[in-house]
Amino acid sequence: MLANRLSADPTVRVLLLEAGQSDATIASLVPAAIGFVIGSKTRNWNYQSLPDRSRANRTELWPAGRMLGGGSSLNGMMFVRGHRWDYDHWRELGNVGWGYEDVLPYFKRIEDNERGADEYRGTGGPMSVSDVRVPDVLTDAFVAGMQEIGVERNYDLNGADAEGVDYCQVNQRRGLRHSTSRAYLSPANRRRNLKVMTGATVRRVLFEGPVAKQVEFLHRGNLESATARRGIVVACGAIASPKLLLQSGVGDAAALQKLGIDVVADRKGVGKNLQEHPGIVISAHVNRRTLTSDRNPFRAILHGLNYVFRGRGPLSNPVGHAQAFVRTRSGLQAPNVQIIFSPFSYDHHEGSATPYTKPAINLAVGLCRVASRGEIRLASADPDDQPLIDYALLDDADDVQQMMEGVRFARRLYKSNTFGQYFKDERKPGIEVAGDADLETSIREESFLMYHPCGTCKMGADDAAVVDANLRVHGVQNLWVADASIFPTIPAGNINATSIMVGEKASDLIIADGGRR
Repeated sequence: MLANRLSADPTVRVLLLEAGQSDATIASLVPAAIGFVIGSKTRNWNYQSLPDRSRANRTELWPAGRMLGGGSSLNGMMFVRGHRWDYDHWRELGNVGWGYEDVLPYFKRIEDNERGADEYRGTGGPMSVSDVRVPDVLTDAFVAGMQEIGVERNYDLNGADAEGVDYCQVNQRRGLRHSTSRAYLSPANRRRNLKVMTGATVRRVLFEGPVAKQVEFLHRGNLESATARRGIVVACGAIASPKLLLQSGVGDAAALQKLGIDVVADRKGVGKNLQEHPGIVISAHVNRRTLTSDRNPFRAILHGLNYVFRGRGPLSNPVGHAQAFVRTRSGLQAPNVQIIFSPFSYDHHEGSATPYTKPAINLAVGLCRVASRGEIRLASADPDDQPLIDYALLDDADDVQQMMEGVRFARRLYKSNTFGQYFKDERKPGIEVAGDADLETSIREESFLMYHPCGTCKMGADDAAVVDANLRVHGVQNLWVADASIFPTIPAGNINATSIMVGEKASDLIIADGGRR
C-alpha cells in the first residue's frame, strides 16, 4: 500500500524491492488452496524457530509471505481490526496520534466493504472486505449457540464495539483473495514513477553518518544498490524488518560488535518485544457432513462450477467463518479470548494444516493479548543466514491460565440447544481432559502459533523503542519502519487489517515528513 500511496505524487520516484515473485498464482488467489501456498518453499520464507522452552523444546516453522502482498497473500484472510482499547493503550504508552479515534479514519480508508459505509466502516477504498461466501447450517448454529451461552450478538465486530459474536468478514473480491498486492499495487503498476523489482533480496541499508542513503540488494545473482533521495521505508514484517536493521548496524551495539557489524545506532530494542497469539483447536465430531468430509467427484464438480460462475462455495473457503470475542474473567477492560469457528476440521502441525475427513468442526481458541515476550537475533553477520527466533509461546503462567479459561468457555457451546443437536463428541483434546493439570498439559502439547508475529521494532519514546510515533527509526535519519513490527503491544485477533492500517497511516506521515530532516 505504501508504494501506491507514495507514488500517487508523480514528482516522487518509488522503488519497491520484493525478494519473492508475483502473487498471481492459483495457490494464493483461490482461498481453498491456502495449504499449497503455505507449504511453498518459494513463496513462504519458512523461518525456523529455536526450541520453545514452554512447550517441551518444540521447534516450529514461522510462515512469512515471500511474494508481492507479503503475509496478505498467504494468510487466512480474516479481516479483524482489534479492539478500541488496544489503540487507546498504544496512545497511553506515549504514541500520540495512535488512539482509536486517530486510526479509525485509516481503517475506513482501506475498505470497500460490501456491508456498506457508516460511522465505522468504509466503501470505495482499495481493499474489498466481504462476507464469507460459504453459507453453512453449522456456522449459523455456532452464532446462535454462542448467544445461548451468554455471548451478545454483534452485527459488526469491526464496528463500535469488538465484543460478542458475528460472522467473519474476509479480504476477498468475488471469491478470490484480495491481497494488498491485488488491492494497492495492481492499480498503480502503470505509473511511470513506480518501479517494482521482484527477486530482489535486500541485504542491508547503507548510511552516510546517521543518514540512510542506499539499499544493497541481491538481484538475479548480482549485488546491486539503489540510492534514496528522500528516504527508505522498511516493511519486511516482524521477523525480517528487525533482521534488516540489525544487519545494517542499527541495534544493540555490543551484540553487533561481537558479530563484526559496524554500529550506526545503538538501539537495544531492535528485535526485542516479539509477541504472538497462542491458539489451540477444540474439535468436535458432528452428525452432518462438513466441508472437509464432503468429498466425492460429483460434489467436487458442483463446487468447481459454483466457484467458477458465482465465486461461491467451498473453494472460496477462508479459515474462519464466524467468531466471538469474549471475556473469561471479571475486571478486564476488553475481551481476552477469540473463538474462531470453522465448519470443517483440520489438524495443525509444523506450519501446515491437514484436513480431517470425518464430519467434524473446529473451534480455534486464541488469547487476545500476551505477557510472554521473545526476540529476533542475528545468527551471524551473513545476510543470507536466517535470523534466530527465540520465543516461548506459553512462557507466562497467566497466559496459560487464560487459555484454559478460553477452552472451558468454548466447550460450553456444545451444551447449547442450538449447537447441541449437531454435537456428537469432542475429538480434541477429548472430554476426559478436564482437570487443571491435564488441560494445561494438553495446551502445552497442542497449542500453536496463530501466525500473528509483531512488536520487534516497537513504537515509542522509551529506551527500548525502535521507532517514534511518526515511524522514524530512532538515532538515524530518513529511515522508517511500517509493518506489524512497530506494534507496541499485540492487538486482539488477526493482525492483517491492523498492519494495513499502519501502512496507510505511514504513507501520510512519510509524505508530511518529506525525508528532509
